[in-house]
Amino acid sequence: MKKICNALLAVFLVAGLISISPQRSFAQPSVSFQVFYDQLSPYGRWVNYPRYGYVWVPTSVSFGFRPYATAGHWVYTPEGWTWVSDYPWGWAAFHYGNWFYDNSYGWMWLPGYDWAPAWVTWGEYGDDYCWAPIGPQISIGVSFVSYRPPAYCWTFVPRAHMTSVNINNYYVNRGSNTTVIKNITVINNVNRGSSIGHTAFMRGPSPENVEEYTRASVHTVQINQSAAPGRSEVRNGQLALYHPAINRNEAAVRPAPNRVTDMHELRSNNLPAVNRNVQPNNHNERPAPNRNVQPNNHAEHPAPAGHAVSPRPNPVTHPVNPPASHPNRPPSPQPNRVHEVPHNPNPAAQPRPQPQLHPQPAHPSHIPPPHVEPPPQPKEERHHQ
Repeated sequence: MKKICNALLAVFLVAGLISISPQRSFAQPSVSFQVFYDQLSPYGRWVNYPRYGYVWVPTSVSFGFRPYATAGHWVYTPEGWTWVSDYPWGWAAFHYGNWFYDNSYGWMWLPGYDWAPAWVTWGEYGDDYCWAPIGPQISIGVSFVSYRPPAYCWTFVPRAHMTSVNINNYYVNRGSNTTVIKNITVINNVNRGSSIGHTAFMRGPSPENVEEYTRASVHTVQINQSAAPGRSEVRNGQLALYHPAINRNEAAVRPAPNRVTDMHELRSNNLPAVNRNVQPNNHNERPAPNRNVQPNNHAEHPAPAGHAVSPRPNPVTHPVNPPASHPNRPPSPQPNRVHEVPHNPNPAAQPRPQPQLHPQPAHPSHIPPPHVEPPPQPKEERHHQ
């Protein structure tokens, strides 16, 4: 009898521990892939990218936008470091799919089925933590530790400010220093699955390591399911985040955007900045012109020697005779041709006529008749008688 009582007591104790432990709400509604196309359309443009198919270009962002750097901060959750975005579409673009950079069109997002707290790779360099978006078709596996996104993808912040809500005020600009990128120590802290998804992702630095530098406790924020898509919010130690399960078994109708923008219609006034080194809090930075974009010049991760990117302009055919009004390029002397006049579509650029050394008289109808003195009349001779 005593053994039975002890067993029952143990069961009640375990039940009590379970009841007082924090509860996580991971109830995930199952939705169609179409949710991405419909919910993100008001905030950007869907285009048919040659390599990946339908991708999304945000248009409601400031100049200098960078994913996982602009308008947001990190919080620690049971799934690892989770990006809390200030954008109403952040629930999708920072937790499903992957970001990549195109030389002509800026940052683009390719949607995906799997959820993660952030699709980034983590590292440390000196006194900084750093992270970078993981590009499409990159598998997190044994060889992932050698994966190095291009220099323009990385964001650096001093370790002491890792938990700051205004983390964008503390970013360190490493510019195009490829030596720094090569010497980043990857934080290979892989999560092999979670209560939300079953795909491997990177958790980021351990909370114990962060506490050593921030000198403050890192509190674990629980993730709750939001009822509808929208901006994520942290309140009372809870992160309200819309994170549905994406149905892989689609119906007969294939999901697609209701409106697909031709890539020729993308202009610099609705694109993120093309300067890779612009800090997100520098909202006065103006992007380089992007008016003559060639739609077929695509590059997922370009890495030129200089990291200030400019679009590839169309070839320009200069007139043979530059305009005489150009301040730095006076017109070259033109030959004195009588019957051959070069064609120039710009009237302002026509060569000036050469002065005539012997000008021809005006039309006779405009010349008054010359004054002619009458011939002298012979004097009449008188004879004196």
